Amino acid sequence: MVTNWELNRNQPTAKFAKAVIDFIGYIPFKLEDCSLGKQLYYAGLVTEKTQKEVANLIGCDASNLRRIELNQRKPEMETRKKIEEYVRMALGDT
Repeated sequence: MVTNWELNRNQPTAKFAKAVIDFIGYIPFKLEDCSLGKQLYYAGLVTEKTQKEVANLIGCDASNLRRIELNQRKPEMETRKKIEEYVRMALGDT
């Protein structure tokens, strides 16, 4: 996995992303190519917040948040704006 990532063939899967982020201290891959759900997931990892905590911040419940992270549900416009604000705050202009 690391070799393919180093050669820009792929990005770490979500399963390994937390370990990579924890180890090097930042997100070392492009987020502009990621879905809003994936960006939301990474923002939660970086801020070390639980799904329930993030859900409370953006005004939805944890089960809806998980569906958004998995791209199984599209958030309504107001929720989307809150998610985008949270992601910007958590990840900066990565």
